[in-house]
Amino acid sequence: MLTGVPTANIIFAMIRRFIHKALVLLCVAVFAQSDSIAAKYAGEPFHVGVGGRALGMGGAYVAVVDDVTAGFWNPAGLSSLSFRQLAFMHSETFGALLNYDYVAFAAPLRSTKDSPVGAISLTRLGGGGIKLTDGDARVPQVPVIRKETGHADYQLLVSYSVRRTESLRIGASAKFVYRNLADNSAYGLGADIGAQYSLGNDVTLGMMVRDVTTTLLSYDNGTKESIFPTLIPGVSFSRVFGDVSLLVAGDAEVKFENYRETAQYWQGSISADTRLGVEFGFMNTAFGRIGSDIGHLALGGGIVVSSFRIDMAYLRNTDIDDSFRISLLYDLE
Repeated sequence: MLTGVPTANIIFAMIRRFIHKALVLLCVAVFAQSDSIAAKYAGEPFHVGVGGRALGMGGAYVAVVDDVTAGFWNPAGLSSLSFRQLAFMHSETFGALLNYDYVAFAAPLRSTKDSPVGAISLTRLGGGGIKLTDGDARVPQVPVIRKETGHADYQLLVSYSVRRTESLRIGASAKFVYRNLADNSAYGLGADIGAQYSLGNDVTLGMMVRDVTTTLLSYDNGTKESIFPTLIPGVSFSRVFGDVSLLVAGDAEVKFENYRETAQYWQGSISADTRLGVEFGFMNTAFGRIGSDIGHLALGGGIVVSSFRIDMAYLRNTDIDDSFRISLLYDLE
């Protein structure tokens, strides 16, 4: 018998109806906002990955995810949960100038087997040290610091997932975003949908459509931006050899915004970036991981202690800065 389900129902009872209405409203909003600007990189701060396990595998997680982080990677994976789960993550980049934080909660909505699962996730990517300047009237070449401020991007995901058959899982996330950028701010709405399909015990196919309704950002200065949909197909292969387990996964992030040379592969306006990952496990307790995130090396490891899972990841990136992530998952069984 699942504990805590009545409380979870209070939190999530209206998720299915909410997401359905949100999708309808968002589709209407897409046509109403025809004057918005299609900004290629407007959505990047909202697409930074979560969870040390996924990041240690290079982000190749669409067909793998089966825990609370599915609200971000592929909401269909939430339906694999049969108990409540919490997740936390923190990372710092550029000498703590850029901080990334994540918290999420998921729970079955009923006490029956194959219950629908709901989740709430929140991410924040931000930092400080931005100096806003004005010109000196007496010496125009010398800037005068008007004030020092910060910036932050927030994303709230409300997710719902259900197992349609023994092999098929589907899910959706309604997203609310807020951007605080120096003297300006913006609000936005969007949605993600996903599916996972198991081919026997070893192979799983995954599909995620991020920003399926086109996520709209509306700034306080009247500017509007559109974040176009991204298609992410993936596949995973798993096998157990006694006490040792092997997991291999791959994803392709397909966009239609004319990224061209900035992507790994492109043809016309269509582009694709790939992610590959491998995980080795021992007695389902200790794990080592290696991956490729758009050609950048990713390494990671994890350990399970009682109801806790601690995962760490390192991402090599010579163009900007190396990243280190640590995350904690807690099972409330």
